[in-house]
Amino acid sequence: MDFIMLSCKKRLKKSLKIVFAVIIFFIVSILSFSEKSEFLAIGNLKIVRQEPLVIKREDLNITIEKNKTIKVKSVYTFENVGNYNVKSTFMFWLDTNIEKSLKEDFSNKNTNNRGKFVKNIKFLTDYKKAQNLRAVIKFDENIYESQVTDSIQREWFAISKVIPSMEEGKIAVYYDLVNTKFSRNKDFVYSFELVDNFFNKNKAEILYVNVYNKSDLKINSINFKDYEFKNISKNSTKEHYELLESGVNLDGKISIKFK
Repeated sequence: MDFIMLSCKKRLKKSLKIVFAVIIFFIVSILSFSEKSEFLAIGNLKIVRQEPLVIKREDLNITIEKNKTIKVKSVYTFENVGNYNVKSTFMFWLDTNIEKSLKEDFSNKNTNNRGKFVKNIKFLTDYKKAQNLRAVIKFDENIYESQVTDSIQREWFAISKVIPSMEEGKIAVYYDLVNTKFSRNKDFVYSFELVDNFFNKNKAEILYVNVYNKSDLKINSINFKDYEFKNISKNSTKEHYELLESGVNLDGKISIKFK
């Protein structure tokens, strides 16, 4: 009887060791996995194919919170100047740097960054909430100063909307960015660069950008082409920069540099 009890205890101890080892393996795997990607940039709204849509205006608010969360609010006003109703897919994207595998992988599988960098995504069409879809692609290209490898994963977030002929429509995109490490890199990038599928090569009749900084890092400069952001801060605890321009081609990048 004692022998059976001893044998059971040994088997139980061995099982617990195995379970413990598996738990440790999963924890290490998760931690290692989470370190394989780094934030590069967030992009503005684009469309899949060429459409007769004029960008009447884009209102872009970027708020850098004390806890390093970056809140982005973009509101677009489009006008369909064509003689037919336009049903298009509107999307924005998130670029991350991923560790390149030594083994060739043609599956284009997703390095699961869901929720790691972007949260609380809200699409609004004419002020009504719309459900977004998500897709992922991977490619090799060197396009950002901060990237460590050429391997980039791009996540798309998209909705479809119909804009009737000769009418206007509004699309708003709200989201929170986390783990951007801008405080380490001293840089945050908002990118306009992708295919020019809007009417008149992505020219916005009005571009209005507001950057609010509540973090402990002060802004050194905000660069977007040759445009000048005005510092209209009212107090030292909340920096406020503004850009209001007409006839702006939405290409290039807005780069916010910190001291």
